Amino acid sequence: MRLVLADDHRVVRDGINYMLSGEDDVTIVGEAESGQDLLELLATTPVDVVLLDVRMAEMSGLDVLEAIAGDLPQVRVLMLSMHDEPGYVRRAIELGAAGYLLKSAGRDELLRAIRTVADGAVYIQADLLQPLLTDIDSPGGRSGRLSPRETQVLQLIANGFENKQVARELDLSEATVKTYMRGIFDRLEVTSRAEAVAVALRLGAIE
Repeated sequence: MRLVLADDHRVVRDGINYMLSGEDDVTIVGEAESGQDLLELLATTPVDVVLLDVRMAEMSGLDVLEAIAGDLPQVRVLMLSMHDEPGYVRRAIELGAAGYLLKSAGRDELLRAIRTVADGAVYIQADLLQPLLTDIDSPGGRSGRLSPRETQVLQLIANGFENKQVARELDLSEATVKTYMRGIFDRLEVTSRAEAVAVALRLGAIE
């Protein structure tokens, strides 16, 4: 996959370059230290995934994300941040981010997140997802609170697990996982896995 790094700290970009070196399926095709630099780069360079800092020079990462989602919807954006507040994560998903990861994440999780979003799935770091899912039964929510097991299932789905992997992780049958997913879809009034994650994150941010 073709990856672009966008962060206004050179040391962060250098560190990510080092962590991703040697990965045959990841090619870093560009770097940007400001939002404007990134948009100019994307206008001329084919890119699959952007690793984007929430805080950027000149434009915030969220403003850049909104521009990318509007003009280049085929580009998958994985937000990378020091900020773990639920509001940042909700807003990023609302604006079209395919994932959200903290800068404290290790190399293995970074690679897993990049590959997950490149494959078209949603990746939210587990520590960030749980506080958001507890808002399911807040005023303005859709269909009531998810059960603890539904929350576990949806958290794994957000981390890129397929039904078979979820079943293995939670010691369930694959048929049972499918039943839980149907229940989640019904409660959240959605029809896809990605939409289920996105809606769960938005709950608490909508009226």
